[in-house]
Amino acid sequence: MNLLVLRFSAMGDVALMAPALIAVAAKYTNIQLTVVTRGNYAPFFYNIPNVNVIGINLKKYKGLTGLYRLFKELNKLGPYEKIVDLHSSVRSRFISLFFRFRGIPVFQIIKGRREKMRQIRKNRKVLRKLPHTVDRYLKVFEKAGYPATVRKGPWINVDPESKIYAKDFLLSRKIDKKEGLWIGYAPFAGHKLKEWPLEKSIALLRLLKEEFPNVRIFLFGSSQEASIMEEWRNGDQTITIVSGGKYGIRGELGIMERMDVIIGMDSSNIHIAALLKRPVIALFGTTHPLSGFAPFGQEDTGVLQIEDLPCRPCSIYGNTTCYRKDFACMERITPEDVIKRINVIKNINTLF
Repeated sequence: MNLLVLRFSAMGDVALMAPALIAVAAKYTNIQLTVVTRGNYAPFFYNIPNVNVIGINLKKYKGLTGLYRLFKELNKLGPYEKIVDLHSSVRSRFISLFFRFRGIPVFQIIKGRREKMRQIRKNRKVLRKLPHTVDRYLKVFEKAGYPATVRKGPWINVDPESKIYAKDFLLSRKIDKKEGLWIGYAPFAGHKLKEWPLEKSIALLRLLKEEFPNVRIFLFGSSQEASIMEEWRNGDQTITIVSGGKYGIRGELGIMERMDVIIGMDSSNIHIAALLKRPVIALFGTTHPLSGFAPFGQEDTGVLQIEDLPCRPCSIYGNTTCYRKDFACMERITPEDVIKRINVIKNINTLF
């Protein structure tokens, strides 16, 4: 029996399929899960039994004719018993529709858009905990006839190639062994309103060095953000920049796996780190973990936020502007708050 599972983006949402796929694959060993996603996301699903990843380049399937061509290519790899659409985007809905015309049942995710809109409206907010994205994925499998329970993590397994990439990267930076406290910091996000002010990042780096003399800091960002991180680094050999390049997602997974703590915004880096079961500290401002996007498995210790702001959240994805004009939700989180949380996680005494 073969189930076709669709989820194309975004990176964090694709990675969050891993706990659901593991749960279903472990319980129903007689089924094949064929996952269709972007090709570079395949490392998230390494070593999950009965999971076959079809990595595609969406640029090759533009428009309705492109989607129909993708449908025909996928159809040749069947037959499929059911279609599990974990994206419910225009693209995935059209592909699902083509399969529905063939008589194959389709099960789609319910994203809870109405409940989320109630969370972010200015007046009469209804801020209650919504199902986590992983739980929403599992609900779709349940509707398809495959209820399953999340198993113990880590939920992303790092493949040997990732480990080799990580080792090569570290050796190229003259880091031949792990010493002291390794802290990863991912200061960027897909939307600016989800990012901490830059001066606070600079202050945090300074404070990390003062509080933990044996610390090695790894800055995670894209190649476009590398110049900013180089300015922050300012020649400090205990700060290492990880910006993808030839190592890609595989290399970053191998490096993240070695971190003692990973700090970041509400972004894919934090979700991936949590799925690796590394301790995380996610800074939430504009967005809110109650919307269903908290670091999986670390919904309490892994979240740092200002809770007494009635304007929060003002966005689900961070693609908005601050109507208060003071960005209080992120401005009021201090570098000292981050240090305190690290000490809670690592059980280290602190003066703060």
